[in-house]
Amino acid sequence: MVGLRDLARAYPEVRFFSISKDHPDESRTLIDKIAADGKGPLGFPLLSDVHTAAIDAYGLRDPEYKNGTPHPTVIVLDSAGRIRWMKIESDYRVRPTNEEVAAALDSFD
Repeated sequence: MVGLRDLARAYPEVRFFSISKDHPDESRTLIDKIAADGKGPLGFPLLSDVHTAAIDAYGLRDPEYKNGTPHPTVIVLDSAGRIRWMKIESDYRVRPTNEEVAAALDSFD
């Protein structure tokens, strides 16, 4: 998510969102921690999905966790809400690179 902060700055015309299953208070703590790193605020909303409705709607729940934890995922939607690009990772330490996401954004006509 921190990496997407730079991408959001590079694409100001794109609306970025992050979704977490964490309670809003936990998300606020994370947002504050990110902002304290000296590189500026996150720059986009961190939405809370405590009941995992969005996580389940997209089939992102990681079966290794019983609490609804999703696989790390980046989804690029067009203005009509259609999925144009999606990458799901199985390891929470691995995320799509900014270059991969930028290439997906740049592919829009």
